[in-house]
Amino acid sequence: MGLTTSSISQNGGWKAYEFTKSIIEGKYVYIEFDETAGFTGYYGRLLAYVYLENGTDFTAMLVEGGYARVYVEGEFKKESYYLQLEEEAKRERRGLWSILATATPSGAISIEIVEVHYDAGGPDVDDRDMLNDEYIVIVNSGSISINLEGWRLRDEAGFTYTFSNVALDAGGTVTVHTGIGGDYDGHLHWNRKSPVWNNDHDTAYLYNAEGELVDKYSW
Repeated sequence: MGLTTSSISQNGGWKAYEFTKSIIEGKYVYIEFDETAGFTGYYGRLLAYVYLENGTDFTAMLVEGGYARVYVEGEFKKESYYLQLEEEAKRERRGLWSILATATPSGAISIEIVEVHYDAGGPDVDDRDMLNDEYIVIVNSGSISINLEGWRLRDEAGFTYTFSNVALDAGGTVTVHTGIGGDYDGHLHWNRKSPVWNNDHDTAYLYNAEGELVDKYSW
């Protein structure tokens, strides 16, 4: 609970896997739930802290070593502690932060929200009947391709969509539809059964994988 890593097919994800294997393979561990966070997250995944036999917080070890990023999915008691460890890992450029710290040409990265189609089907249609006509469009107006894995979209109420392993080429767009469907050719689906974006007013927030606000779009 409280963290996320890159997929195992990526360099950072493989290093996290190797580190985890070296520490806990063949060993006893125990888990602890957090009553603040509940037992499962938005995607139905079990939420728990992992401890080694000697009581060491293994979740904290991953964050401190730069093998994982803090992932805030609702509230949890150790959030501030893990964020402190993450800041230390960033300063020391440990693990994935050594990769992310590599200099990038000015203006090379520019990801923006360019449209939010919040009134699905128009004023005479119930949004719930056309959820995939409620969508948000994001463009990469920079000069390099960006992998959006771990990036998040959020509304004012806190509903959050987390991107998986999606490459957004320079000049390309990606559209996130609210409803249910398969992902294809720059179109992703939140797979919700109810609307997200309020028709009268709302704000769409876009965060990168490090939790930094990249852009917002209000109406």
